[in-house]
Amino acid sequence: MAAPAPLPQAHSSSQSARTGARAIYSPLPQIPDELRDQASQSQALVRFDIRADGTASVTLVQPTPEPALNRLILQTLRSWRFFPAMQDGKPVASIQEVRIRLDVN
Repeated sequence: MAAPAPLPQAHSSSQSARTGARAIYSPLPQIPDELRDQASQSQALVRFDIRADGTASVTLVQPTPEPALNRLILQTLRSWRFFPAMQDGKPVASIQEVRIRLDVN
C-alpha cells in the first residue's frame, strides 16, 4: 500500500512565522483478504482537523465506493497523532487533507 500523500495547503501571506502540522504516528489500514478486490486501486480523501495538542478528528471528504473500506479507513486514521502546526512558537489548530491510496499488491 502506498504512503498517504499530503495535499498542498494554502499559506497566508501574514508576516507571522507559521509551520504546518505533521503526522508523527500514521499507520495505514491493513486490508483483510475479503476486501482486497474492492480495495484494488481505491483511494479516499480525508480531512484532519488537528487540535493544538496534536490529537485530531478525521472526516472522509471523498470516500471509496465500498462502505466496509470506508469504515476501516476511518477506524485506522482515528489513531493518527500529529505534531501540531506552530505559529509564533505556539501550537495552533489546523486542517490537513490527505489522499489515502489503497494499492493492494
